[in-house]
Amino acid sequence: MPILASPFQVVAPLDVAASWPGISAMTWTGWDGSEWDLLGSNGVALTAGARGMSMPPVDRFTSTSPALAGSRWRGSRTLEREVFWPLFVYNDGGSQAWVEHDRAFWRTMDPTRPGLWSVTHPDGTIRTLVCRFVDDGDGVFDRDPSAAGWAVYGVTLVAEQPYWQGTPVTQTWKTVSPVSFFGAGSGGPPFTISPGSSLAKASINNPGDVDAYPLYTITGPVDSVSVGYAGNVVQLGAIADGQTRIVDTRPDRLTVKDQNGVDRWSELGASANFDAPLPPGNPISLSLAMVGAGTVTASIIPLYYRAW
Repeated sequence: MPILASPFQVVAPLDVAASWPGISAMTWTGWDGSEWDLLGSNGVALTAGARGMSMPPVDRFTSTSPALAGSRWRGSRTLEREVFWPLFVYNDGGSQAWVEHDRAFWRTMDPTRPGLWSVTHPDGTIRTLVCRFVDDGDGVFDRDPSAAGWAVYGVTLVAEQPYWQGTPVTQTWKTVSPVSFFGAGSGGPPFTISPGSSLAKASINNPGDVDAYPLYTITGPVDSVSVGYAGNVVQLGAIADGQTRIVDTRPDRLTVKDQNGVDRWSELGASANFDAPLPPGNPISLSLAMVGAGTVTASIIPLYYRAW
């Protein structure tokens, strides 16, 4: 519990260390790049009563029949997540120091530019949630916070993408060198097995709670390539040596770009199918095929219902 030093002789009313004794770290990274320790080391503490760490809200879709009891489940949709922070902002450097400290923190709260809430578990793993400021509750000040050196706020934010994100999972594959069909020194014709089938056993883990849409990065030289899951694939033709194509299958992206960010959508095959999310599980077998000496990298961001 911080004791505000001279010129203040005010004991802060909250024990900022008691709310999260088992969490290794908790931070807020503002849109401006500044990072704030929410466990209190730099004068901002998230106290008891926080919301947004448990299950997100869900809309259920059902149908009923007059001849049957109950209802039939037709599907569900996860809604945006409301986040509430009871925040204690304090500084013991004097009135002007508190004003500047408080001002710097509130600069990170912008309704047009989101920040990142991060929670580090005892084992070192991290989950993050992108949050956008909604309101501060229009709090009432019973005393001058610059004179006391502290203020308590009730901050509401929203996570439009409601899932907590884990550490990205990435896996890379490359074709093996072709081998002689007749064997070295056999005297047979120079016939080699194509490397196009070498990715047949490619798989990746999705440790999250929900489906994840992968990002595929293909680096040439490649004569042809297809990437996807369960037979739903995106196809591309030749990619020159040293060139890259990045296929983003996330529903809010759906892009194909090169290493310079130039749009390459026109290079897609006629039957490209982006709707191939990877379900939770370990391992998930991918539908990858490539002819050439390049590489294919698949990357997913695991999505979780909860902060831990």
